[in-house]
Amino acid sequence: MPVRDPVQPAVAPAQFSGLAGFCDGVPPIGEAEYAGRRERARARLKELGLHALLVESGESLVYFTGARWGRSERPLLWLLPVDGAPTFVGPAFEQATLRERIGEAALRLWHEHERPYAIVGQLLAEAGQRDPRVAVEPTTRMFILEGLRTDVPSARFADGGALVRELRMRKSPAELALLRRANEATKAALRAAAGSTRGGMLEAELAALVRAAQEAAGLVDTWALVLFGTNAAYPHGTRGEMQLASGDLVLVDTGGSLHGYRSDITRTWPFGQFNDHDALRAYDAVLAAQSAALAQIRPGQTCGAADAAARAVFAAAGYGGGYERFTHRLGHGIGLEVHEDPYLVRDSSLVLAAGMTMSNEPGIYIPGQLGVRIEDILVVTPSGVEVFGPRAISLEQPFGA
Repeated sequence: MPVRDPVQPAVAPAQFSGLAGFCDGVPPIGEAEYAGRRERARARLKELGLHALLVESGESLVYFTGARWGRSERPLLWLLPVDGAPTFVGPAFEQATLRERIGEAALRLWHEHERPYAIVGQLLAEAGQRDPRVAVEPTTRMFILEGLRTDVPSARFADGGALVRELRMRKSPAELALLRRANEATKAALRAAAGSTRGGMLEAELAALVRAAQEAAGLVDTWALVLFGTNAAYPHGTRGEMQLASGDLVLVDTGGSLHGYRSDITRTWPFGQFNDHDALRAYDAVLAAQSAALAQIRPGQTCGAADAAARAVFAAAGYGGGYERFTHRLGHGIGLEVHEDPYLVRDSSLVLAAGMTMSNEPGIYIPGQLGVRIEDILVVTPSGVEVFGPRAISLEQPFGA
């Protein structure tokens, strides 16, 4: 089914009026950049001896064309040949809506009683490919791949994951500007929303305020995971909702979207009278682990080295060097998706390069007691790393100076 265009943020509470305009002045990706992405893909296809790239609707389609469309049993496909016009293949009854999304791009239509896969074969033949080798975007659904293999038997379909990841992992200056502002906006919104916490409030109430603050700053498609006290020992939440009480830790993991590019920030802070020495010790260890990992993130270093550096800090602090208390990977790539390549995970030999963006989010989780996580988004630079927005300084200064 088609996806509706992002709506404008709802009117936010008055206490967030100071965030208005935060995201102004950062433009969306322009057509010249989309064209450049397509040409880089074509050049790489030629180097690999491939004749075309096939992409189903999803974030990779957005990356190459700017067109956003939902997935259903009626697939929207896009074929990029090494020579010739890139072409959409879509359901005929959606023609008018498709034109709203793709403009004047080439479009072939199929009716409800027809299958779209033979049209792909026709396009390949028209591009002069009799026995084509086609790279397929890696999230393409199996029924589509099987339909292609059945209806286009002369073609060989290969995993295009390496090609797509190679292009999408290294962000352009325009992408970095969007990611930087989106994550700075989330940090500013989170700081503002934290000032509205009160005893007895529910996790869902604070989550609504965090989303509203981000919308006031200009983000859309916002989300927030809010966990109080012992609930924070569940890294991705629990069904049991708590009320905020003095002495609790508050953990908020949240983000939104700016022209399709994502933010993802986590902060942990104390509420009310706080004298939990175990929690303070855990927080200090998490902050130290994040700093140790940050020192390992630079061009030429592996993703696994950063994860190992964080675990070494936890081991030295008595929290174990494996998954005992730090139960997940160190981080994930981010861009059009909140989670995408590269992944900072144990033993990963993937080498970091300038332009890669990712989270750095170590945590300590002790069931029945506490959970602490600190998460920032960063970009690998030619000489090291840049963190988007202020880092946490301490439990007393979780939002920076």
